[in-house]
Amino acid sequence: MRKGIDIGGTFIKVLWEDGRRQKVYVKDLSRNRESFLRTIVEISKEGSPEAVGVAVAGFTSLDGVIYKSPNIPALDGVPLREILLSEGVKCVVGNDVSFGAYGEWYYEHRNSKCLLFVAIGTGLGAGLVIKGEPYLGACGSALELGHHIIQKDGKLCSCGRRGCWEAYCSSYGFERIYKNLSGEELRDYQIVQKAKEGDRNALMAVEEFKNYLITGLMNAVHILNPDTLVLGGGLLDSMRTLLEGLEDSLISSVERLPASCLSVFWSSCEEFCMARGALAMSFGI
Repeated sequence: MRKGIDIGGTFIKVLWEDGRRQKVYVKDLSRNRESFLRTIVEISKEGSPEAVGVAVAGFTSLDGVIYKSPNIPALDGVPLREILLSEGVKCVVGNDVSFGAYGEWYYEHRNSKCLLFVAIGTGLGAGLVIKGEPYLGACGSALELGHHIIQKDGKLCSCGRRGCWEAYCSSYGFERIYKNLSGEELRDYQIVQKAKEGDRNALMAVEEFKNYLITGLMNAVHILNPDTLVLGGGLLDSMRTLLEGLEDSLISSVERLPASCLSVFWSSCEEFCMARGALAMSFGI
């Protein structure tokens, strides 16, 4: 029996091959490297799995070293795969959205030649699957689309650069857009709720967010020419009813040839999406 693990700064989520799910609160541990790693090892070994896929938000190398995790700094520089192997855990370790993209292909879109998955929540991540193979790049950091620049000298991103797509299309980017319009600081879910209730500033924030979203997606489609684009992540899931017409607006903004073979889907796997992708990746080891 195999399982997939999604490591976040607030929760670790586990999906077993037989469908069992587990969600472990780790926010109080995630700032303490020793305690956090001990918990990850315990969760990975629990139930004596045949193999484990581990998805981590951050720049993760092909050999499972987490070079930088903006939202989980306790994991920066950690050779996680080596640690798990030393504990007897057969595993594959990689970027969460790259693994999530493979899960989208494996479970939902096996007819796709080129699948792009874009997930927006706390940050913005992406993954690409070409002819059934996850594209990870030369050293594992491919598809960091959240850190391509869409506005020179623009808003500050969590990575320290300015004008990144993530600085506009993420939870904190959305909150900043709303604050600039209203002068009020609210959490993303509060803004979404106000928009659903018809609040003018919240609806304007959604529209501005949507414009940045379409710009970044248009760039990605022109560069990668996917036939399948899957949208997901906690923020996008919560905003779905507010983004009506997104698919048509995107396709109309794209050149005719790449638009002619593009289909847009919304992910259905919700919060266990990256764990599902990690499980799918475990079948290859």
